[in-house]
Amino acid sequence: MYLGVEVLHDLPHHTIHIASDYQKNLDEIENQHVLSADPSFYIQNACVTDSSLAPQGQSTLYVLVPVTHQHPNVDWSKEAPAFRENVLDHVDKLGLSDLRRRIRFEKIVTPDDWDSSYEVHNEATFNMAHNFNQMLHKRPNNRFEDLDGVYLVGGGTHPGSGPPVIYESARITIRLIAADLGPVSAKASRPSHSSATR
Repeated sequence: MYLGVEVLHDLPHHTIHIASDYQKNLDEIENQHVLSADPSFYIQNACVTDSSLAPQGQSTLYVLVPVTHQHPNVDWSKEAPAFRENVLDHVDKLGLSDLRRRIRFEKIVTPDDWDSSYEVHNEATFNMAHNFNQMLHKRPNNRFEDLDGVYLVGGGTHPGSGPPVIYESARITIRLIAADLGPVSAKASRPSHSSATR
């Protein structure tokens, strides 16, 4: 959920709420593929750090709720409204009372949206599994090992997902290309007018 709210909450910049039965919550996500009645979630209240992100006295809230990937057990077109209400009920318990009435902007993104609107295959927003067996040095190398001249970059390669490490992935790949092919000057890489029109 991306929310624009007509009040500035004193909630910290980062808040993590863990379900009372965390193992059950994880099982519902990973194995049962159902929406949890008691979900875990993360809230970013960035305006307490940077007030320029919203009009004075107002705030932006980002609410991230881990859920199952697309699965026949969850029809988001039918279940999203009720799940929204459930999440807002739990957010209220953190002290954000009367939040519903104060929402002035709202955008909800579900796994269906990741696939259809953002073209993220199988809703793999972290690319590979986001666990210790597929992170950092265990991600594929930035230089393709079985085919010369093929390089990888992004959240699915070393060092991992998230903007800062994706930028680092790009720097690693650029260094590998430069080491393998040599640096290319900006002038040499720019096509001349005559070659571009042929």
